[in-house]
Amino acid sequence: MSRNVKKSREESLEILREYLTTDQSKGAICRKYGLNRNWVYTNLIKFAVADKKGGLPMKKLPGNVSIEKNYHDSDREDLLRRIRELEIELRKTEMARDAYEEMIRLAEQYYNLPIRKKSVAK
Repeated sequence: MSRNVKKSREESLEILREYLTTDQSKGAICRKYGLNRNWVYTNLIKFAVADKKGGLPMKKLPGNVSIEKNYHDSDREDLLRRIRELEIELRKTEMARDAYEEMIRLAEQYYNLPIRKKSVAK
């Protein structure tokens, strides 16, 4: 039975290393470690590791959109590094937004006053 098991970074990389260096399928690795069937795919994306076929796994884009480009390895590494930086910045911004919303909610509850403006069409 597959479970959603939280693995440390080191454990995750070790499992991915085993997948990439053996002839086992993604499903076989997931069954071996009792992981969700999409765990390998998800973590290949998370750690920006190339799959056995040589390419990075990518989420499907809507329609017939293609983002295939020919980049040199150094360009690719720079782009991947920039993506990781932007993802970290996005997470920080989302956390700040969530903290701000929670602060307003608590203030509204404590003072029993509506702080958020309600938009009214005139």
